Amino acid sequence: MARISRKSGTSKKPEPQKKICGLRTALYVRLSVEDNGKEDADSLENQEALLRDYLEERPYLELVEVYSDNGFTGTDFERPAFIKLVEDVRKGRIDCIIVKDFSRLGRNYVETGEYLEKIFPFLGVRFISVNDGYDSASANAGELLAASLKNLINDMYAKDISKKICSTMKD
Repeated sequence: MARISRKSGTSKKPEPQKKICGLRTALYVRLSVEDNGKEDADSLENQEALLRDYLEERPYLELVEVYSDNGFTGTDFERPAFIKLVEDVRKGRIDCIIVKDFSRLGRNYVETGEYLEKIFPFLGVRFISVNDGYDSASANAGELLAASLKNLINDMYAKDISKKICSTMKD
């Protein structure tokens, strides 16, 4: 029943609440070395195009912002755009994060696992890795194990590359 105003004696209808039609979605792209404009598979532009194509097929995912870290390693999470993304998640601006693959999120097994298994679920964030076929909203035990193994491989790859670069620099 609508309330009646004491001043005017008329009933006052409640204002309709703004309804969110879909999940507020962020795209996250990262490139380890400065993007030099080459047309390669991992360029920031190609990552973003892949993610936008993915979004087009899913109207329930509403793009809020694209977060881009160019020239930042995946071995830690001290990246300006990623930090801003997590801040926006904590403020309630983002419900879903989409990346090209797990390595774009991070190459540190422990920290990446913390985000995927603890932080994002605690904050109620859906996480999607397009090329890995991973969606936290529907992931089963086998997919969770596969995600952990892929993150372990990404970590080992980063350490192996680092070792090779260091040995080349010494020569």
